[in-house]
Amino acid sequence: MDTLKAITDRRSIREFQNKSIPQETIEAILELTMKAPSGKNRQPWRFVVLQDKRKDELVNIMTDVTNHRKLQGLDIGSCEGSIHAMDQASVVILVFNAFSNSEKDYNHYRLLTDTQSIGAAIQTMILASQDFGLGTLWICDIFYSEREICSWLNRGDELVAALAIGYANQSPNPRPRQAWRNVTEWEKL
Repeated sequence: MDTLKAITDRRSIREFQNKSIPQETIEAILELTMKAPSGKNRQPWRFVVLQDKRKDELVNIMTDVTNHRKLQGLDIGSCEGSIHAMDQASVVILVFNAFSNSEKDYNHYRLLTDTQSIGAAIQTMILASQDFGLGTLWICDIFYSEREICSWLNRGDELVAALAIGYANQSPNPRPRQAWRNVTEWEKL
């Protein structure tokens, strides 16, 4: 894989083909994800791979919560689009922070370190998926349904993100990005 090309060409995919991903490919992506950098080598990430009926159950949970919030006049963010993408994707991987609710001396700095490590793992998963010819969508709208999802899976750790993975059925144009010069201060002696 040409890393620079992968970074430049990567897009968030919201439309997926109705095509299954071989289990060996998913396993290879997870194996590569484990090589992500991790602060203090804590490897705080935990993954739940959802396919078929289990993925459909997740979609139904999020749909129910979204509809309930809409009826109450509450914010739903971009849940409907995220639900659509998850419904079409072959796989949805939920990402959890294993330590956030289990360590009694968990503090702000450990949370920041673990969150950065988990972000690196997600980015690694996205780039690995790209190399296998797959599209991805990093989803945080799951926060609207966090309590229901964690209860459904009987999880006590913190839900951090979801990643929809599948064969892309679209080729979006690049999204606008700020120039690095606009967000960088360069200091020299």
